[in-house]
This record gives sequence, structure tokens and C-alpha cells, in this order.
Amino acid sequence: MTRTLTGRRIRRGRIPSLFTRAALIAVVVPALTVTACSSSDNATPTSGTSSSTTPPNVFEATRIDGVNRLLANLNAAIRSGDETKLDALFDASASPQFRAALKTEAADVGARSAPSKRGNVLRYKTFNYRLGSANAEFVVPATVQARLDDQGSSDSWFAPIKLDYALGGESAPGLAEPNVVVDTPFALARYDDDWKIVGDSTVLQDVQAPAPQLWNYPGLQGRNVPTPGGTSVVVSYPGTEAFVGTIAAELPQAIVAVTNFWGSAWARRAAVVATGTTDEFSGLTASNAQVGAAAAATVYATLDNASKSATGQRVVLTPNARALPAPALAVVLRHELTHVAVRGVTVPGAPLWITEGVPEYVGRKGTYQRFEDAAPNLAAELRAGETPVRLPDDRDFAVDQQTALVAYQSAWSLAAFVAEKFGQDRLKSLYIGVAGADKTAAQDSAIVATLQLSRAQFVAQWQDWLRKQVR
Repeated sequence: MTRTLTGRRIRRGRIPSLFTRAALIAVVVPALTVTACSSSDNATPTSGTSSSTTPPNVFEATRIDGVNRLLANLNAAIRSGDETKLDALFDASASPQFRAALKTEAADVGARSAPSKRGNVLRYKTFNYRLGSANAEFVVPATVQARLDDQGSSDSWFAPIKLDYALGGESAPGLAEPNVVVDTPFALARYDDDWKIVGDSTVLQDVQAPAPQLWNYPGLQGRNVPTPGGTSVVVSYPGTEAFVGTIAAELPQAIVAVTNFWGSAWARRAAVVATGTTDEFSGLTASNAQVGAAAAATVYATLDNASKSATGQRVVLTPNARALPAPALAVVLRHELTHVAVRGVTVPGAPLWITEGVPEYVGRKGTYQRFEDAAPNLAAELRAGETPVRLPDDRDFAVDQQTALVAYQSAWSLAAFVAEKFGQDRLKSLYIGVAGADKTAAQDSAIVATLQLSRAQFVAQWQDWLRKQVR
């Protein structure tokens, strides 16, 4: 099963010492939601297919009408938070885990709780299950089918159901974001004219559970924050009351700082998620990173480089980020929001020295007085006579390698060098050219076009600049 998690990138950075000496990690995850099958061995229907659900006969028409009625009832039960109505839609063989997951979803989406220090109930602009299309038929496993037969089911269908949603905030629309489409196939069973929900993709053999979504963890709330591009929203879970206030205070200026570098050609608003537990962070980012040392992650649902657009972008903060002082949190927000701003021009194969170096530069700009404040590990190597001999390789950024800290600091220094020598406008142009290419030759061409330097000349001038920083 393929998640649109086409690669996991883990950043180990360091807040300047005038804030804190704690090392931070930020995880950049290219996507979060389950979207497709990648091969014939996978069991979930492929999204984005062009086939039609137009029924070829009366049997299919009746089947589709029945499932549409079921989904209408499901949407009503979830949006109202009515657990009794939801219970009536489960098949007798539905697992306790699946029942609990949908009930948590209904409690979050249809909640009517009173406001708290974290905000209010998170309202959705859109939240709607619908029947999609698929170019292949997937059958319920024989063991499940046997139980359904014993219960008197006359038909079963592993249906290509999709969820269309868009976050709101304390109000709807709140955060004005495009709809996100999530593949949520359900196994369904028919009894006379009624259909019941048997389970999700986990009823199929050897299929991983769907990636958790915001509403899969209890106690979800939202707080609207006025920002330059319109309303932003801080989404939060229990245990983050004070932290939400700090995020809300820092978010507008963080967006301004990113806009000052990148310009206004991005949304200039965002969804920031404050997690209260490591399970929430790990689930929402599909990350196996050591959350205890982490600060934040960026995730998105879909990316279209042709139109320079992405959907479902979220900045997800770890539980330990609650301990950061406000200036350190501001660095983290500026870094992660830079990822949000540049996502549409960043291809999956872009090198980390540019895709992490520029966010590091934007995040740390104005927060240090000396080179050593921003890059202490790199400065120590330079003083020992160990000047980098090449641009950082993606492998250098791996969180389990000793080279990770130096790699991130080197990436930051590359961006700082370009900004100082050539100006911020050319640093932005360099990002667009290099991050928009997944081949080394094309990246080298972008360096030449932007800086009029070959890769070797670029490295040599960077080396000279580095040596001057530690004199």
C-alpha cells in the first residue's frame, strides 16, 4: 500500500545559544494521507482513476443507491456527533477498534463542547464521505465473507469511498483551504435494502491501517488566528492550553518573516497542529523519529509541481516543543512555514542542502550575533581545519548519523553565504532553480544561471567565506 509519503526527511537543527542549547529535529514529510495502490499486490483501490461508477445494470444501480443512502446517514451521524445513529450503521462483525475510531471521529467532528483556553470546537468547511470510482473490483476476504454469510448478508462490497474535507477553525470556513480528498475504502455488507459498514482497509489481508487523521485523536479543538493571508488556525489536543496561546502570538510575525523573503505568492496563512502526546505526533506525521528530541514536522496531502500547488499542508509541533521559549518557537515556525511557502516549486528529488538550507536561513535570520551561534558544530570543525570539500549530500542529513548537525549547519551557511554575497533575491532564484530539479545536471545549470558560477566555483567561494567566519 502506498502512502503519499514518498520519502521521509529528518532535520536536526539547533536554536541559537541565546535562546536555548537544546538540539531540535524537524521532520519534513512529503505527505500524510493514504491515496493509492502502487502495484497489483496491493489491496486498496487506486485514487484518481478515470473509470465511471455508472451502473451497467439494475443490480449495480440498486447497490450504488443503497451505499449512497448509507453514506448520507454516515455523514449525518458524524456531523451531528450522534453516537446512537452511528451505532446503527455498523455491521455486527465490525471490530471494536474500527467502531471506536469512527466514534472518536464523530466526537471530534460533531462535538458541541464549550470553549476552552485552546479555542473552540474545530469546525470544518467540508466533511463529506462519498462513493468514488475505481478501475478494479476488490472482494471481501473469504474469512470475513463467511461471517457475513452466516449473518444473512446478501451482498458485500469493498467500496471505493472517498472523504472530501477542508479545515475551518473556530468558525467555518475559518481557514480557507482547498478541499482535500482522502481515499477511505470501506468493506460493506447488504441486508435486504440496507447496507452496513464492516470495516476499513484493515479487513483485507496484509494491509496496513489507514494513516491517522486529525480527527482520529480525541479532544480536537481549533483557534482562529488573524494572519496576513486571512484566518489561520491552531489545531490542538488536550494538554496544550498554554502552548496554543504562544503559537497564536508568534504565528502572524512568522508568516510576515517568510513573506519578506519569499514574497506574497503563497497563502500567507496556515494550519498549525499542537500535539499533546508522542502518539499524536508520530501518527499525524507517520514518523518513526525520536519524538523526544523533535520540534516540528511539515506534512501535505497532494503536490502538483506543474501548477505549483499543494493541498493539506500542516505544521505539526511535537509535545516537547511546548518547552520552547517564544523566540525559539518563532525560529521553528519560520523554518516550517518556509517549507509551506515553497512546497509548490519543490520537486521530490530536490537536494536537501537547498531545501533545508533556505528554511534554516529564514528561520534563524536576525537571531544570532556570531557565526558560532547559528552553526557551533560547523564552526568547531572549521577551527580544526576541516573545511567542507563538497555540498552536503542527502545522506549526511540522516538523523542517526553524527554528520547530521554539521550537514544542517552547512546547509544554513550556504544560504547565508549566497544571501550575503549575492542578495536575498538571488537566493530565492537559486532555490527555485535547484529545488525545481531532481537531476544533478539540471541543478548545476541552475547554479550557473543564477550565480554565474560552476558547482566547483560555488563550493570554492563558499569555502573561502566559511574560513573568514571563524577568524
